[in-house]
Amino acid sequence: MNLLKISYFILTISIVISCQNKSTFNRAKIKYQTNESLESFAVKIKDHYKLPSIAIALINKDSITDVVVKGKNKTLDGTDLNLNSKFQIGSCGKAFTSFLVATLIEQGFIKWETKLCDVFKNITIHPDLKNVTVKQLLSHTSGIRAFTSDKEVFDIQSIIPQLEGNTCQKRKLFTKWILEQTPVFKVGEYHYSNAGYIIVAAMLEEMFGMPYESLMRKNVFDTLDLESAEFGYPFIKEGSQPHRHIFRDANGTGVTLKKNERIPDEIFNPAGFISLSINDFAKFVLVNKKILIGEETPYDSTIFKEIFESVIKIENSNEIALGWQIIYVNGIKTYGHTGSDKTIRAAMSIDQKTDRAVVFATNIGDEISEIAMVNVILELLNL
Repeated sequence: MNLLKISYFILTISIVISCQNKSTFNRAKIKYQTNESLESFAVKIKDHYKLPSIAIALINKDSITDVVVKGKNKTLDGTDLNLNSKFQIGSCGKAFTSFLVATLIEQGFIKWETKLCDVFKNITIHPDLKNVTVKQLLSHTSGIRAFTSDKEVFDIQSIIPQLEGNTCQKRKLFTKWILEQTPVFKVGEYHYSNAGYIIVAAMLEEMFGMPYESLMRKNVFDTLDLESAEFGYPFIKEGSQPHRHIFRDANGTGVTLKKNERIPDEIFNPAGFISLSINDFAKFVLVNKKILIGEETPYDSTIFKEIFESVIKIENSNEIALGWQIIYVNGIKTYGHTGSDKTIRAAMSIDQKTDRAVVFATNIGDEISEIAMVNVILELLNL
């Protein structure tokens, strides 16, 4: 099963049907009632889908209007989570990487059309990949191998044994290994790829001589005042933070993973291993929504709106942008992304027409959590 892929909410009914034979799961959709509080709705979702915890934020027009966090950091002997708890957001982090690139374009250091051969002068690049651009890497149209399977993400050293050194050194070795090979797919076709985002980070590190993580903190986390944002899993250092759950027991309760299980190499950070509070997650989405809608922000709209421009159409008439996917739900055009490493689940969704958005996170990543995510988005955005 693929990891960190864009599942977003394609398409709700098919997801629900796929789980209809799960005898322990009540398939009834939870409705968001008129005048109901977000807290009440969140508790109903958490209890109905047996989520260890849930975090939701609502964005209306130019502000975050409601934020709620309910539940425990883990199912057994867990402690209550709160608004300061940091949730892992998986591949939603790809939108952060695209945003980072846009800030560097605005500063004049790079372009969407910058090519691999423009940056990597000391790497032998396969002829078919030399002219691949930053935009193609961010839109999954580079032809590069996916690196989304469990083996590729959690046991990468078995695939590339020479991957040694600090994180920057390993990213460059990874990039060299990938670019010397014949591309797995045709350049220009859509094939979801974590590797593309790792290579973008390696390009930035080659240009600036500093880690991608430092560039992200300086240009995105600090600039947007995302004080809680960090890379990796916060529970490793702080046990009260959300732990991960991948399986359920016979009663449908999530089983907490051990600390050292399923930890990816840090080279994957650009593809999706950011953790932050639900409020900071919403702050990031609010800025992006303002850019998309055309409202005033400190950023050059000409550059940043490119993030949301469709690069290629995929199945069900949906489209791929840069770190975002354009999804048509019941004929309504929305922009969003999801993230899951099978142990957590997160989502962000913007309805441009109504100028509203929602962000969601939970610390379990199974199929039932995906249905819960879909339920939340469809109800809160009235799709």
